[in-house]
Amino acid sequence: MIQVLTNQDYKKMPWKNGLGFTLEVARSHGEGLENFDWRVSIADVKSAGSFSYFPNKRRIIGVLEGTGLTLQIDKNPQIRLLQKQFHAFDGESEVYAELLEEAIRDFNLIYNPEKYLARLQWIDTPSTTSWVSHASQVIVFNLQGKLNLQVEERPYQLNDFETLLVKKDTTPWGYIAAPENHGDFCVIELFER
Repeated sequence: MIQVLTNQDYKKMPWKNGLGFTLEVARSHGEGLENFDWRVSIADVKSAGSFSYFPNKRRIIGVLEGTGLTLQIDKNPQIRLLQKQFHAFDGESEVYAELLEEAIRDFNLIYNPEKYLARLQWIDTPSTTSWVSHASQVIVFNLQGKLNLQVEERPYQLNDFETLLVKKDTTPWGYIAAPENHGDFCVIELFER
């Protein structure tokens, strides 16, 4: 199954801790904040605060827009994330975030590590990029500009803020991403364990 998701397909949902809202881009299945194996979302963070608790999950978070933030995770040294920088941590960790300057927009992948291995790459390039993946789920989120994609030689086009979702078996498939001007997109691969 291959589908293009647009802003109309994304769901606005309250944060688990009630302190804000998330725009859910895609998910494995289910409804709500507990019943999923993986979930991709975007959130506007306007003030410092604690992260929601997601037991038995792993999280990868990055700064999509804005200067950045610092994360205090389980009393470890602070981690500073600037735009398009990402960090992975356990969903049951105690996490407190502070903004470096203005409000930011973050990009999140939350997944069940007992079911999936995950790889997230942000690609910022004017050039055509190609790869082969045997991941059973491939998500390409295009931040801005037109992105022409080929999946096993089938053409797709993503506009600003659109997502290509590929669900398949573990047969290797070829992907080509050709930005019309400058590519600014994320590729998430989820490999079944």
